[in-house]
Amino acid sequence: MRVVRLDAGAWRTELEFIAALKHALNAPHWCGDSPAAIDELMVWGLGPQVLQPPYEVEISGLEQAPKEVREYVALIVECVSAARQECKARDGKDIDVGFKIVG
Repeated sequence: MRVVRLDAGAWRTELEFIAALKHALNAPHWCGDSPAAIDELMVWGLGPQVLQPPYEVEISGLEQAPKEVREYVALIVECVSAARQECKARDGKDIDVGFKIVG
């Protein structure tokens, strides 16, 4: 499985996290910033130009980020997990993507 490594140490806003994630996954310029847009990017698919599963996004340095950023990362992790479950239930496919928070 591919590992996409992100360092959260310098993130000060939720949008800095989203920008780093979208860049790492090669999201198209028109990809949104909402949790639903990240679900679309990671689980439902936005085309062949984006990083294709399987992969895991490994985030380090999160303890240095502000509380709001840590909470938003947790929300995105939860939303992507729920989208994976929905995709599996609806289409029978388990899209092998996820997050790992490392100390």
